[in-house]
Amino acid sequence: MVTTKQNRRAQYSRQMIEATVLKLLETKPVTMISVTEVCQQADVNRTTFYRHYTDIPQCLESIELEFLNSYPFDKHASPMTNVEGILTAFYQQPQLSNLVFVEGKTKLLERMRMTTPENVPTANPYQMIYIWGGVKDIIRYWVKQGMPETPKELTRIIFDNVQAKKLPALEPWC
Repeated sequence: MVTTKQNRRAQYSRQMIEATVLKLLETKPVTMISVTEVCQQADVNRTTFYRHYTDIPQCLESIELEFLNSYPFDKHASPMTNVEGILTAFYQQPQLSNLVFVEGKTKLLERMRMTTPENVPTANPYQMIYIWGGVKDIIRYWVKQGMPETPKELTRIIFDNVQAKKLPALEPWC
């Protein structure tokens, strides 16, 4: 019984710390977030924070890994299905979307790329670098604009751009 209580308390503490870090990311860059500030706002002491994390970047890594592990990527599903699924998760949990802006401190978008199924045909690695660079920028733009499109609409936009559909303004350049 004591173990369960401690376990629940530890889980609650982790949830409060992670929620506080995500909330702070809404208003300031990660480099400006201190452990002291997180502990004060989460109402936990520093010992509790350090029991779970070594620093703020490790807390962010834990959040993003938990997020990615909670989404069941289907290696046999179409890339559109998996992209729409991850966008839906962002849409349903807008605070998590702040992770896409933490340059150098989080690898969420790179980890998303690594979950791409092997069944995506590609002629060469340069194409995938080019495509994922664009996908990451589209997601960042979408988040920054307040996610005005639904995940389904944004997925269609992403894949239309990947396939260079509806880009008549670029035709003279090609």
